[in-house]
Amino acid sequence: MWWLFPTMVTGGVGEIIGWAGRTWSSRNYANDNAFYMNICCTIIAPSFMTAAMFIMMGRIINLVGAEYSRLKPRTYSILFISADLVALVVQAVGGAAAASAETPEGSERGANIMVAGIIVQMAAITIYCIIQGDYLWRVLTERPVRPSSSGVVTPRSDIEGASNNLTLEKEAVSGRARLTPNIRNMLLGLGISTVFIYIRSIYRTIELLDGWNGPVYVNERLFNSLDGMPIFVAMFVLNVFHPGRFIAMGKERNAVA
Repeated sequence: MWWLFPTMVTGGVGEIIGWAGRTWSSRNYANDNAFYMNICCTIIAPSFMTAAMFIMMGRIINLVGAEYSRLKPRTYSILFISADLVALVVQAVGGAAAASAETPEGSERGANIMVAGIIVQMAAITIYCIIQGDYLWRVLTERPVRPSSSGVVTPRSDIEGASNNLTLEKEAVSGRARLTPNIRNMLLGLGISTVFIYIRSIYRTIELLDGWNGPVYVNERLFNSLDGMPIFVAMFVLNVFHPGRFIAMGKERNAVA
C-alpha cells in the first residue's frame, strides 16, 4: 500500500494547504500569495487522488481477471496515470503562469491553461468510467476479451468470506465468482469517489472559464458545495472503503506496479 502516500496522502496534504490559503486570503484579500496558494493547491491536489483510483482499479482487474479487460492491468495503470500526470503538469504550468503574471490578462491566460489540465483530467476519468463499466459488464455476463491465462490470484479471505486473512492461492473460478463482497465494496467506494471528483471537475472548469471576477468564482457557497464537499466525500469514502482492507494482496507479489 506504499502507493497511497504519493497519491492520496499527497492529495490530502495539497487540499489542506489550499484551504489554508483560502482562509488566509479571506482575512487578507489583497495578498496574492494567499490567493495563488488557494487556487493552485485546490486545483492540482485532486489529480493525486485520481491517480490512486486508477491504481486501485488496475489491482481489481488483476484480482478478478485480466481476461475480461480490454487493457492489461499494468497497461491500464500506466495509461491512466500518464494521462493524470499530463493533467497535473498542465495545471501546474497554468498555476505558475497565473501566479507570475503581472497583468490581469496574463493571469487569465494562466487560468485557461489550468482549465486545459482539468479537461484532460475529465477526459481521462470519462474514459476510465467507460472501460470500468465495460469490464464489469463482461465479468457479470462472462464475456472475456481473451482466454484466461494460468489463473488469477484471489485472496482466500474473499473466497471464504473472512476479512483479515490475506493468504493467496490460485482459484480456477469464474470472474463473477471472484467478484467477492470485498471487491464489490471497493468498487462501490471507487464509484462514489469517481462521481464526486467528476462533479468537482465540471464545476472548476466552469468556474475558471468564467474568469476571476465571474459570478461563479465569487460565489463562496458554490465553491464549498461543488469543490470542498465533493473532495471531502471522495476522501472520506476511500477511507471507509480502504484498499488496504478490501484489495490488499499480501506481499503484493502479483500487484500492479
